[in-house]
Amino acid sequence: MTGEPTAGTTGAAHGESNGSELRPKLVLLPDPEARARLAAPLLGIPLAQRTTSAAREAGFSEVVAAPGLAIAPAGAREVAIGEELSGPALVVFEGTFVDPKLLRLMVEHPLEPDERFSLYDGVARPAGFFAGELGAMPAIMPVSEELDWPESLGPDDIARVVYPEDVERAEWLVLRTEARRSRTSGWRGTETEHVHRSLAGESRWHREISVWTLRWLARSNLAVAQLELLALGVALASGPVALVNSWASLVLAGLLLLLGVHVSRLLAPLRFLRDEAMNPRDEFGRPEIWVPGDTLAGATRPLAHATLSVCLTYVLVAETDRSNVAALVLLAVGGVSALLSLAHARARLRGDDARILELPRSAALIKRLGVTMPSWLQGAPLLEMATAVGALTGEPGVPWTVLAGSAVARLWRWFTSPVP
Repeated sequence: MTGEPTAGTTGAAHGESNGSELRPKLVLLPDPEARARLAAPLLGIPLAQRTTSAAREAGFSEVVAAPGLAIAPAGAREVAIGEELSGPALVVFEGTFVDPKLLRLMVEHPLEPDERFSLYDGVARPAGFFAGELGAMPAIMPVSEELDWPESLGPDDIARVVYPEDVERAEWLVLRTEARRSRTSGWRGTETEHVHRSLAGESRWHREISVWTLRWLARSNLAVAQLELLALGVALASGPVALVNSWASLVLAGLLLLLGVHVSRLLAPLRFLRDEAMNPRDEFGRPEIWVPGDTLAGATRPLAHATLSVCLTYVLVAETDRSNVAALVLLAVGGVSALLSLAHARARLRGDDARILELPRSAALIKRLGVTMPSWLQGAPLLEMATAVGALTGEPGVPWTVLAGSAVARLWRWFTSPVP
């Protein structure tokens, strides 16, 4: 920002004597040009509420709302037009989302009373106004010289929703900032890390498939726990469908397994994105063992593998032209595969250490072999994709072999883990 070092230095010294007086207010104005539904949730939370939460977390002193907002954020103080508002303030339209990193810089480097700057979004539209002394509640958005952007920040870090086509731009900004927040909050969600890498352009699968699915899930009115049950039901349905033993049913079973596992992997970042409680507690104040979007979602994959393995084993053993010895071998291998997957699911559901029977990460194995994986496959559920591709042959033994091999791979960590 222009004069940032001077303002930050003098502001720090002045702030010691005036306390919170130098902390800016967030002022929300109704957007007269808005054609989009600003009251609708954006990735699970209304945009005005998401912006005010980010401002409070950044250290803004309060949130002030002008009359006529589409939705008044909780805890905002409504102020009439022309009423005095002394002190620094950031004025934004209610359909504007600002990168929390920029909000923190505004708190850490307050402006001098005579300084004021306009903020423009990525398509050169006025979205905000940052002033060292606002004076009074404005009726329209004030305009001044454009902000001298700090390093690594720019107009793309502000998204103003005016038309329905602006919603996608705001969603991408929210996803990028929330993925960054998840990395610095001490919560290590694997799929959230994948989403962060996708926004950096490292994975086309996450950029074009996972993020699209995450946006669709966030727009739904279903709770994370409900989505968790749906994903589990879809994945488990692959087993009974495979019992029909036809080409179409086998392909459908592979697709159901892929869809259920894919959605279950996205429920943990969805829960973080909706800003739901990360550590829920029961009525006695104890931490909940069953966490929506995490506990059952984490067990969906091994439970679905066990179910499909059992059903495919039955289909193979039921063939009349197979010898008794071959059928016995298939039954033994299929039973062991299902038991290993069930043991992993049991450990996840009980809250035990499930890493011993966890599947080795395919990305780490491929990297160790020195093979370059295509960007559209990076982070994809490769095992389920291989099962679905194997189902295209119409031979139940192909996806059964994939699942049996994956079950044996679960023993790798058990063999290689050091003694506690």
